[in-house]
Formats: sequence, structure tokens, C-alpha cells
Amino acid sequence: MKKAGLLLTASFTLIGAFASVSSTVASAAPDAARERLNDFFTKVSTLKGSFSQQVFSKKNKMIQSSTGQIFLNRPGKFRWVYKTPEPQVIVSDGKNIWIYDEDLEQVTIKPMSSAISSAPIALLTRKQSPDAQFHVKAMSLKVAGLDWFQLTPRKKSKDFKFIEIGLDVNGLRQMIMHDQLGQRTVIQLNAKKNVPISGSTFFFKIPTGVDVIGKAI
Repeated sequence: MKKAGLLLTASFTLIGAFASVSSTVASAAPDAARERLNDFFTKVSTLKGSFSQQVFSKKNKMIQSSTGQIFLNRPGKFRWVYKTPEPQVIVSDGKNIWIYDEDLEQVTIKPMSSAISSAPIALLTRKQSPDAQFHVKAMSLKVAGLDWFQLTPRKKSKDFKFIEIGLDVNGLRQMIMHDQLGQRTVIQLNAKKNVPISGSTFFFKIPTGVDVIGKAI
């Protein structure tokens, strides 16, 4: 399927600095920073805004760049919309995900258990302590004015090794996913938290005349 790399991975030019940060991990974070991380996972019910995303190869070459919109409603629901370079929509209702490729005129339906490989925000759809899902380590350096944490999944993932999350006083601002092939996906968010989002946002109506692969449960 076209843009498989874009679906499997999720933005700025400081990637060299991030590589340096990734190699330096502290044993503890300032209480305020750790509290913000906990609050993001346990007290944020919705997110709504825009994102930019860049994917870098193992040799640190940018291989993809995209922008779009994000809608999140915990637990389980999200809408991840690629506006550029090519339109694509990924929607989850908490049980299923729909991946709509306008150019291919094709909709692929998968169970929610496959969501991690479809949209980076799917990693954050659970409303529970980050320690319940990840091994959490505070990163010792501040980059881009953010406090950074390294999150490694407690259950091994076939898609990624770990993610790095950067937060400020307003919440989640940047996320870097490191996959099993050595690629990095850098995502910058400009989103508001705990704002009203219509329930219809997380309902996907299959367009007339498109090919459908899979079936909703």
C-alpha cells in the first residue's frame, strides 16, 4: 500500500541535538516536569490542533515530511489527518481504525490493536499513568525549551523501540519515535487540551465507490 512508511511512523531541524539528548538519560526529573508528564496521561481527555511530521533515515537523511490535523478523545478515539503532501485520513472509534487514501480511492479497516502502526497519536490513547504502559526515564538536557522523557514500552513492540516526549507548561509539544529499523519520526504538535470535540469526528463514513479492505468489528 502506498505511503506505508508514512503510516508506520510518524519537526524541526535539530535532529542532531535530539540524537545527543537520546544518549544522555538522567535517573530522575524535576518534580514539576514529571508531574506534567503524569498529568498529560491521566488528566488530558481531548487534544485538538495541528502537527508537522518528519521521518529521518538511519543515516539521518529526511525521507518524508508532512503536515496535518490531530483530534484525540481518550480512551481510544482519534482522527489523524494528513493534509500534505498527499491527503490521507486515519480514524479510530476505539474498536476499529479506518485508513482512507484519497489518491488510491481505498479504505483499509483494521482492529484497534493495529493502531500503533497507523498513527503515532495512537500510542497515547490510553488515559492511565505512563508507568503502567512504559518504562519512564527523564532526559537530562533541555532541548527547544522542553522537558524530555524517554518512554520504552513494557510490552515489546514490533514497530518501535522507544519514544521521546517533550513537554512544557502547556503540555505535549514534541514527540520522537525510534523504530526497529533505526529510523526516527519527529512530530511537533500545536494542540489545545481538554477542549470540546464532536463525537462525529471519530466516525468514518466510507465514501461511495472506493475499494474497502477489511471489515469493522
